[in-house]
Amino acid sequence: MSDGDVNNPRAEIDRIDNELLRLLNRRAEIALRVGAAKTQTDTSLCDPNREREVLSRVTSENPGPFDDKSVENIFQRIIDESLHLQQRTYHKPVHETGKASASHVMADHARVAFLGERGTFSHEAALGVLGEDCEAISFPTFDDLFQAIDRSEADYILTPLENTLVGSVHRCYDLLLKSSLNIVAEIILPVSHFLVSCPEAEFETIETVESHPAALAQCERFFAAHPNLKRIAADDTAGSVKRAIESNDHTRAGIGSRRTAELYGGKILRGHIEDHAENFTRFALLSPKPDDANRGDKISMVLTLRHQPGSLHNALRSFVRRNIDLLKIESRPIKDSPAEFYFYIDVRPPANESELTGALNEVREQAADVRYLGRYPTVRL
Repeated sequence: MSDGDVNNPRAEIDRIDNELLRLLNRRAEIALRVGAAKTQTDTSLCDPNREREVLSRVTSENPGPFDDKSVENIFQRIIDESLHLQQRTYHKPVHETGKASASHVMADHARVAFLGERGTFSHEAALGVLGEDCEAISFPTFDDLFQAIDRSEADYILTPLENTLVGSVHRCYDLLLKSSLNIVAEIILPVSHFLVSCPEAEFETIETVESHPAALAQCERFFAAHPNLKRIAADDTAGSVKRAIESNDHTRAGIGSRRTAELYGGKILRGHIEDHAENFTRFALLSPKPDDANRGDKISMVLTLRHQPGSLHNALRSFVRRNIDLLKIESRPIKDSPAEFYFYIDVRPPANESELTGALNEVREQAADVRYLGRYPTVRL
């Protein structure tokens, strides 16, 4: 080392940085050649086994003064940036499935179970997917609904999962997790609420309004504008409207769909009373058998994580490093285990199937348990 280097350590660091930069770019050029070869054979760009080999080798040869953890962090970042460079260079656009249909996963003359009376939004979603002549079977409660297939009363179950205004239907998620059912399609239904009563009623005579709690919650602005109206929670929208009409009580009304008013001969007193026009409910079509065609544009799963720092980060990192779009993550407490949670996750499948396989395998290594709920198409009504 020259006297100039000793007296000017910054100059020495600058020379080393320039050499590091040259070597890093040389390494990146080689990584791009590897990426090109992998792309031609449809092999995943992300190779955790090879990464572990690299990290193990460099830490075993580390002379210090950096400790092994610091060296591992530095080289992991270099590996990650090389992977990002490969992905940017050889990115494949995700294939758009276009207008989807649930018919390809359903047997002919299938019986579909839905919640509530005829005319509920669940019933409307079933008719929208299967047609007006489908065999849709009504069940009064979520528990009865989820037992329909086991009791041989239905072949499929249609259940709401979430609404854009009020969020997830947690009871449905809990029952889905307890079951062995698979999601084979999701249905997105635009929801408009109508205030319906018996034919002789007028809006000014109404004192009580009955409906499902979710429907009541989606009409908060309407009730704020009419504080004299008393809200009554019920099991479903259509049943509430039906009871209000059949009671012939001018003081009672129900909130439901336009179809409900038409089915039961009610009078619409107010229309489109939901808080926002962009009001959609997401339904899941459930089957005892998964759809193995792999044609869907969404994947759902439930993770249970280990009690250790970074467990959620490590599980999600499996998707992030492969450029897989994370559409949703929601936690739910595990009953009888107050410090533990289920994590419901939706992702969009990548164009490269090997990336998806690698991500799922890595998530299974990171998580304590993984429940794969299905890959399925989205049907927008």
